[in-house]
Amino acid sequence: MNELSSYQITLNRPLKTNQIMKVYKTISKNGCDLYLHQNQLIADAGHLPKLLSFFLFMDKEESFVMIIDGECVDDVYNEIEGEWQDHIAESTCRRKYNDAMVENETSILV
Repeated sequence: MNELSSYQITLNRPLKTNQIMKVYKTISKNGCDLYLHQNQLIADAGHLPKLLSFFLFMDKEESFVMIIDGECVDDVYNEIEGEWQDHIAESTCRRKYNDAMVENETSILV
């Protein structure tokens, strides 16, 4: 069953390149979509150059939103969170939707 969840994340220090690469591999392996948003920056993490650019240009002092769409969203997020655990200052789940909730709504908040 498809799910859609969004998380607000604040980092206490920049991620290493290998940690960003593991995010790309994790979403590729699990067949889900992951998007990152902060102010004017938006990145589709399925495109490695865009993913790397997001973390290069993001404001390290501000939080960003991670949106995961697909199956086993919680497992994917937990895997990413585990990889970033020493770099995350704060992380909260903003919204969670299951397949039926997404289909019934014309527009959803993430």
